[in-house]
Amino acid sequence: MFRFLKRSGAESPAADDAMRSALARILELNKEMARAPRPELLPDRILDAAIELAGAERGFLIQRSPAAGAKSSPPAESGSAPAEPESAADGDAVEVGQGWAVVAARNVDRENVKKALRKVSRSITAQVLESGQPLRSDDAVNDDALSPRQSVTELRLRSVLCVPLRVGDEVRGCLYVDNRFAQGKFDDTTTELLESFADQAALALERVRLLEENARVLRSLEIANAELKAALAEQSKALDSLSEGFVPSGLELRYKYPQIIGRGRAVTAMLMVLDRVTDGDFPVLFYGESGTGKELIARALHQNGPRRAAPFVGVNCGAIAEGLLESELFGAVKGAYTGAVKDRAGLIEAAQGGVLFLDEIGEMSLSLQAKLLRVLQEKKYRRVGGNDELSVDVRVVSATHRDLSREVAEGRFREDLYYRLKVVQVEAPPLRERREDIPVLVEYFLAKLHEEQRGAARQKPSVTRECLERLMAHDWPGNVRELQNEITRMYALGGDTLGPELVSHLSKSPRSAPQAGVKSLVGRRMEDVEAELIRATLEATGGKRGEAARILGIPRRTFYNRLKALGIDP
Repeated sequence: MFRFLKRSGAESPAADDAMRSALARILELNKEMARAPRPELLPDRILDAAIELAGAERGFLIQRSPAAGAKSSPPAESGSAPAEPESAADGDAVEVGQGWAVVAARNVDRENVKKALRKVSRSITAQVLESGQPLRSDDAVNDDALSPRQSVTELRLRSVLCVPLRVGDEVRGCLYVDNRFAQGKFDDTTTELLESFADQAALALERVRLLEENARVLRSLEIANAELKAALAEQSKALDSLSEGFVPSGLELRYKYPQIIGRGRAVTAMLMVLDRVTDGDFPVLFYGESGTGKELIARALHQNGPRRAAPFVGVNCGAIAEGLLESELFGAVKGAYTGAVKDRAGLIEAAQGGVLFLDEIGEMSLSLQAKLLRVLQEKKYRRVGGNDELSVDVRVVSATHRDLSREVAEGRFREDLYYRLKVVQVEAPPLRERREDIPVLVEYFLAKLHEEQRGAARQKPSVTRECLERLMAHDWPGNVRELQNEITRMYALGGDTLGPELVSHLSKSPRSAPQAGVKSLVGRRMEDVEAELIRATLEATGGKRGEAARILGIPRRTFYNRLKALGIDP
């Protein structure tokens, strides 16, 4: 810019005033480019200013293509221009050669120039980009130095001026302006003026590039940080889960449990408890959702226990009507009811010396609960309609999917019987909490089905990775029973390979909806609502604080502090 000030003294006063006005305009434009409230519009603003300063009809801004590397060749001359978007001002660069593109194209009316690639001489831009020197022609189509160039001839160019965009010693692009109708439109002063402006424009574009690069790096760091936080959260969750049901390494199970498939953390923790209570003779209560295999676990307890030579007798208390359940359990004497033509032994007597398994004990009526309590306390009972007391020697094992402590609080289950049954409580984990066992269960069920269908001329099917991933993503509200039914259906409908199309109907099951809507919370204190939510979550997790904290999405230390502040004792 200083060379203009030196030239101004040698010019006429009018020329000097024009030069100073042009310099003032460049400074003004430089401020505008530095502020650039919308960086994406900067190329258009630069072209509008270049056209104004040079008195040109059109202008084109050429920079490195976003997809090109740092070392790219300048655009080469070619006979025909390839198809390109309607304009270069819609956010998509128009390639003019290897590594270079028209990023903006404008006319004197400040409108976007359509089909920009067909209106710029790639031979002229190639020369400027390669040499780093400006190129001006007063009548390009008749210019001996340019007339052999095919693009110049095809475009029938008149006045053309192209100056490089430099950052230091590196050429980052070029400014190309022309006038198709007037010869000699640009002079030496205009060339030097546009060169100075191009230097300022190059710095403004470089500033925008650096800001965008910084923004990309920042976004990458934010994504990496989020992924790191997620990974740490998963590790914390895993540590919380391990701390709740930790099985020390080096400890082995005393008994074999071939009928219980899977040895994930949750199942292993349950079997460790089962190992400790198998040799005893006290009652055991199995708690878990429907389909988790509570009866299977009870049978494993019996088969490894001291009563394994005696019978295992099971009954589902929820599947038999109340009037019939009593006679089923205790038996009946002749004439006790219509149809009782002879004395009949009950299931308690049938289990003599062995194990009596009472499934869904929470469905038993209060009157029948009182009679069962006598069996547990005194080891005696009477048949229905009988007067004689019979002695019994059985180990009572029960199971339920109900929260018996809540049933007791609401008067639907006897408290004394509850504590008699719950000498030891063993929780059967739901399948969604032991997803690592799903591949083993799938293989087991398929092998079992294939063995049962050995008469059919068919090999055991394999399961694709995508299918297995979908099976593991499902929440399985029906637990292992639902999974077994699903594998049976897949086996029946599939071929030698079971793909994801067979389980496309599966989706992640929603968690149970809250009992009351948000409107029911209006008018209550925040601390009261928080305390109620924490108590309900602790109750649902059996008092496991780490699991409750995970469900509520609270760090364990924060959760413990809230327990203390709210006066909650798990």
